[in-house]
Amino acid sequence: MTDEARRRDHGRVWLFFGLVFLVSWGVGGLYLAFPRSLTATFGPFAYGCPAYYLAAWSPTLVALGLTLAFEGPAGLARLGRRLVQVTPLWALVPAFLILPAIALLLSLLMPRLGAWQVSPKDILIAAPLVLFTTAQIVTNSGPLGEELGWRGYALPRLLDRWSPVHAGTIVGLIWTLWHVPAFLFSGIMSTSLANLGVYMLGTIGLSLLMTWLFVRTGGSVLLAGIIPHFVINGLGAVGAWQSRPAEVLSLAIVAAALLVLLARRNRSGAVDIDRSACLKPEGPD
Repeated sequence: MTDEARRRDHGRVWLFFGLVFLVSWGVGGLYLAFPRSLTATFGPFAYGCPAYYLAAWSPTLVALGLTLAFEGPAGLARLGRRLVQVTPLWALVPAFLILPAIALLLSLLMPRLGAWQVSPKDILIAAPLVLFTTAQIVTNSGPLGEELGWRGYALPRLLDRWSPVHAGTIVGLIWTLWHVPAFLFSGIMSTSLANLGVYMLGTIGLSLLMTWLFVRTGGSVLLAGIIPHFVINGLGAVGAWQSRPAEVLSLAIVAAALLVLLARRNRSGAVDIDRSACLKPEGPD
């Protein structure tokens, strides 16, 4: 990719963020401004409502639209390959197990320090039952509705310019801000707007963990985005992860440690990603 093409691609990531907010905040804002008429037409702004799914799926929809517009079918094919990329196989272990391991450790340690609402049974039995015996991957909009956008479109373009820590933090901050309207509707978020600071730390921590997975897998959206998002939402569905201070602080520490190890591994500053698989390769534009 030429320097000029790279600059254009960097600019498109901010176009992506702008369009995502325009769609999601626009739909949510209309519901807040005209709740009665829109609820009568489309139903309450919640799971199952078409307007909700348009807002919740905006990262993926915008990513697909921009990719098609600027890169054509070949770009969509590259994005699709990263969506189903399951290699390296070892990455399945951290993708599925890091978050439950943190939750399990807290369920064993925190009762010694005071009341803790989560038991090991919630993590070892209840969460897997929700994840693997229900339609959680489809009914919960997070993994499929967001990850082609955050990890598929935005993250590789940010990594092309910034370090994993900076790129992951930027995505985490924007990801947090994008969720703000959801706090204003009942039944969507598991925590309140008063806990936005704690929620932000947890979202940045999760984004940094996903960034580590993204770099180590060479850009897999499945391993770095879909699976961890699927797992944390499943834990949340049974109350085993609720963005409590101990949870988000533990996640942030683990993610930071992994990125420190990654930096030591790549002392040259290079990021182990096949950029041709993520971004439009050099050639006529």
